[in-house]
Amino acid sequence: MDEMIIGSVGWNTRLVTNPDFILREIGEESILVPIVESGPFQNTMLTMNETAAYLWRHFSEGCTPAELRDLALQEYEAENGDPNVIIGGIYSFVFESVANGTLLPEEAAHESD
Repeated sequence: MDEMIIGSVGWNTRLVTNPDFILREIGEESILVPIVESGPFQNTMLTMNETAAYLWRHFSEGCTPAELRDLALQEYEAENGDPNVIIGGIYSFVFESVANGTLLPEEAAHESD
């Protein structure tokens, strides 16, 4: 069974980044910039840490949280030593990003096309 993260989004739900946001690298900063003229993120920019930018880049291509979890564990477990930190970070990112609308289930993103 697919454990739910938020609402109907679970670890096996294919997610994509909301096309109303673009990630820009400014100096050493990763900035998420809304390209819409209205809404809760109007006139704001969101600074992303290295981990959030890493996750955003992967979700921009479309993937499931489970696929990204497995990839991140392969890449970073040796450095970090605690897979629960990696899994918890992905869970938190997905939860917050789906809740604020910056990540969308793939089928919902295509409905707005």
